[in-house]
Amino acid sequence: MSEEQAPENEAPTNPAEAQMLEAARQVEIVVLPVACTNQGKGAPLGMGVQRWWAQELSRVGGKAAAPVFTAMADHQGRKVPALMVYQDPWTEERAKEGASRFPNAKKVFMVDFEVGESGLKLGAKLSEATGEGETQSFNELQSWSIDAQQEELPAKLFEALRESAAHCGLEIEHKSWQENFQTENTQAMLSFLVGLGNLSALQGNCVPAGSDQLLNPLMDAINRDPGMDPAMEALHGMVDILVQRQIDRASIPLSVQALQIAAQRRPKDADAWHHLALLARELGDLPAALNAFNQAFNLAPESTAVASNFIQTLRRAGDNDNALKVAKFAVERGADDPPILALLGTLMINVDQFDEAEPFLRRAIAEGPVPSAFGDLANILWDRGDAGSAQQKEDRGEALDLLRRAVQDQPHVAKSSLDMLLDLHEEEALEDATKLLIEAGEKHAGNPAVLTAISNMYLDGDDPEKARPYLQKMLELQQRGLDDDAFARRNLLALDIEDFDEKYDDAVEKVHAADSAQRAEAARFMREVIAKDERFWQPHLMLALAVRETEGDTAALQHLVNAVRLRPNDAEIRKLLAAILRKQGRAKEAVEHLRVVVGLQPREIEPVVLLAQAMRDANSYDECRRVCEAALQMVPDHPEFKSILASLPSGETH
Repeated sequence: MSEEQAPENEAPTNPAEAQMLEAARQVEIVVLPVACTNQGKGAPLGMGVQRWWAQELSRVGGKAAAPVFTAMADHQGRKVPALMVYQDPWTEERAKEGASRFPNAKKVFMVDFEVGESGLKLGAKLSEATGEGETQSFNELQSWSIDAQQEELPAKLFEALRESAAHCGLEIEHKSWQENFQTENTQAMLSFLVGLGNLSALQGNCVPAGSDQLLNPLMDAINRDPGMDPAMEALHGMVDILVQRQIDRASIPLSVQALQIAAQRRPKDADAWHHLALLARELGDLPAALNAFNQAFNLAPESTAVASNFIQTLRRAGDNDNALKVAKFAVERGADDPPILALLGTLMINVDQFDEAEPFLRRAIAEGPVPSAFGDLANILWDRGDAGSAQQKEDRGEALDLLRRAVQDQPHVAKSSLDMLLDLHEEEALEDATKLLIEAGEKHAGNPAVLTAISNMYLDGDDPEKARPYLQKMLELQQRGLDDDAFARRNLLALDIEDFDEKYDDAVEKVHAADSAQRAEAARFMREVIAKDERFWQPHLMLALAVRETEGDTAALQHLVNAVRLRPNDAEIRKLLAAILRKQGRAKEAVEHLRVVVGLQPREIEPVVLLAQAMRDANSYDECRRVCEAALQMVPDHPEFKSILASLPSGETH
């Protein structure tokens, strides 16, 4: 274990805390935080040394930890975790306090570190821990004193690591610091250690600096020596945290930029391209994602993860032809794990290659099992053979058995099985299919796709009221998509309001009519709908559009705020909000909405133009200039960006 946020000694109150305490009990070697004795200077480097030391001991079989000790501190009126950076040399008394967090620790490292103009000084001591609690003591096994210039530090640190490993009964497999860090560049190695220290802080739930300062050391290491795998490994971890937590506005764009630069500097690193592709896809930039996936796939066609994600992204982009080509090529090159086989089978069905798909789907079930393969294979079996023949009866019996297994034996029911069951219920009036759908609703009540399928079964039947409990269950799910939410709310309204669908569609048409009387009528209906369910996002948007001409922007704005709160990732709502805010002179608020729009539509020019205009209106001249200059690199001589730049004040910016 190379990283562990220090646990407390009290009994755990939740599973995560219990897991942390169990991990602490496994630790036998504790590398305590490095004490930065020159007024805390060099803390990121010190944390990197601590993390690296524990990491290397763990790599050769040691149960080592590099704990991050934190304390709650006030930050802008709220309590946040802050790093405890020790500025005084380690004492045995303080070491007891740190080591006590790890009840089975046998070895303890105490390191004092000083960064000054004349060089770096490091004093390290490895001790054996004996006793517990108040009776615990430390018997020194070895100490190291390093007084070095920057270029001397790597070799001396590595030698101390090798000697300390031997005292722990371990052997470092590398023969030199260059081999260990995979670089001969001293500054690249030091930058990597600083970046590793930043990563430790982030994993300890602390944010010691902005995104740029956190990423820069690792990017410096990679730029100095692109072949430095440890730096790339740390960058992967840091980007994941920054994107997930978004510690500041720059977290996502800087993370994308870092991966782009790293991939370009390491053109044969499939993992770098794959990570960039996954992030681009998460941000909705499918063209960029597909380009990066293509690079990764060319480098590692045998990788199941790369091939699977590439195929799924091609399908999401509507390019099933190339998805099929990629799937076939991946299988030919050895990426024949069950998920790829299942995808290949699905894509073959799409082009009516049923016989060719069958063996791949059978393997996906036998070697997986992959949930989607059950429904796809059942689909092939049900539709083949002569009507009424013995072979058809056998195939359909196997198809039903596959669907039964999909519902009863698998932890997740795929859409392919649900669609097949719905077809058999509606087109064949097959009682077994109806029973399996109802059983799926009982066994997989937390799956929105299952609840949608059963709801549709009843909504399209003779007694739509039976869909109500399933629609209500969907709204109770914590893990449900915005589309699932809208589906449930609209259909519950249809159960409560007679002829709802016809009335709603008619009202939507009147919202866009030129006649103010029709818009007023539509507004009344939308208010009735909102009174029934105020959390259905679409009526709020329709109401805003209906009242804007008659009641003004201020009235529309409130309804749009409700809509964006319920549907935060709808670009059109945010663009309309931003337009009204700018018109009201509230450009700073408009900027925040347009930032989201740019993130949702990263390949579109119009949102960037709107963002730059809003930044100019908000007097954010520096940022506006950066946005326009960056855009002009992508679309040279674009007249609107040039016009915005020309309109900015010259001289000192604000």
